[in-house]
Amino acid sequence: MNKNLTQREESTPNDEQYSPIDVVYTWVDGNDPKLNALRRKYMGLDTEESGDDIGGATRYANLGELYWSVASINRFMPWVRKIFIVTDGQDPMPQLQGISENFEHPIPIEIVDHKTVFKGFEDVLPVFNCNSIETMLWRIPGLSDRYIYFNDDMFVMAPMSPGEWFDEDGRLIMHGHKMNLRWAALLDRLRMKNGKHILGFKTPIIAAANALQSNHILYYYHTPLSQSRTLLEDFFKGKDDLIRKNITPKFRDKIQFSTHSLCNLLAEKAGKLVMRKENTNLFLKPTADRPDYLTTRLKKAADRTDLKVGCISSLDKGSAEQREEFENWINQHLGLKSPTDNHNG
Repeated sequence: MNKNLTQREESTPNDEQYSPIDVVYTWVDGNDPKLNALRRKYMGLDTEESGDDIGGATRYANLGELYWSVASINRFMPWVRKIFIVTDGQDPMPQLQGISENFEHPIPIEIVDHKTVFKGFEDVLPVFNCNSIETMLWRIPGLSDRYIYFNDDMFVMAPMSPGEWFDEDGRLIMHGHKMNLRWAALLDRLRMKNGKHILGFKTPIIAAANALQSNHILYYYHTPLSQSRTLLEDFFKGKDDLIRKNITPKFRDKIQFSTHSLCNLLAEKAGKLVMRKENTNLFLKPTADRPDYLTTRLKKAADRTDLKVGCISSLDKGSAEQREEFENWINQHLGLKSPTDNHNG
């Protein structure tokens, strides 16, 4: 089956100085009963992996976020050459059919199976772990050297140019700041739940700093990330043992490093990183016990012209009213004309 949407015309604007730039997603349909059965088989019902920080259901929940994310790239970043979606034998295209209804020349989409990026390491599959999968994204066939990594719950809020992701010298642009490694590790150890240490956002970032023997971490906001395939390819050359160690855990593990953080550190060392401290991200995390949360956050966001990207985290934990509120808001913001009630399956 041809899983590419209609190709855009060759005249689609794309600044040659930055071309080509691709977008990469990792995606899972958490509504798939086969996937859930397989996940339960490897997880075990009575293990610690049932926590949200490691293998909880919210990590795999799917409420149509990918559709809005891809639509936002088409709306505000039409210069992107191609969108790659990495999945484990699943097909996200039925959820994306509305894209071609809203955009005359949508950005081409290519589905990449785990077996492709894990070639030579197929014995570790299946994995249900973003850190394992993200370790292998630079191996996507045909991926541009400069690419942007998106989670499916992230979206673009305003027009963005290639120069907001990579500067004129091709350096990666990262929004965040440096943090002393020891201080970051202390804060990470203090993350507790029910008397147990939980894996936090900093845990794999700290592991990346340790892997490169850095005395600091590069803390980035929860936004899409500029990456370099060449930097990662050169680093991992001849390091199959390191790759295998990082991809073997089927669920998130404290020993794993973030490959994105690794890339940022490699870029910094090579003089190919630009850090900007301003946070241009609208982070939304609705919960059912805070019914006015989304309304308040979205009203405040309307007054901020600096917001360029957003993230709707754990939408499945919000109420039905909050989900409807977000859906109405994002559809209006992106100017989508087709209904989304068929994007969840």
